[in-house]
Amino acid sequence: MRGTRFALRLVARGGAFGVRDELIGDVLEEIARGRSHVWVCRQLIGLYGFAFMARVRDRARLTPRAIALMMGALLLAAASIAPARAVLAAWLGFYYVMGTLSLFAHMASHTIGAQTGAISKAARD
Repeated sequence: MRGTRFALRLVARGGAFGVRDELIGDVLEEIARGRSHVWVCRQLIGLYGFAFMARVRDRARLTPRAIALMMGALLLAAASIAPARAVLAAWLGFYYVMGTLSLFAHMASHTIGAQTGAISKAARD
């Protein structure tokens, strides 16, 4: 019973941390139906995790250093639960796709920039 009271307090305070009211209501309904403590803990971790990440996303600037740090953490997490060969294959696939997309975006930005410069030069003349 003591764990349930603590979970209810955490759910009730979720709105102050940015958790949507609909999600809080759903979790409260499931607690009333008698869900297990493990289920409630998972939901609380998810609720507060998403709220935390939303705050970080809103406040933090996405710099190359932060992206590299996040990707390194993701690789370490993946290596701890999957074989190294599978992690390496997934990483290389991701790297090639993102590199190709980055190249196309770079080429498009230069093409659009050149067109915009030519248009503004023609407008001045």
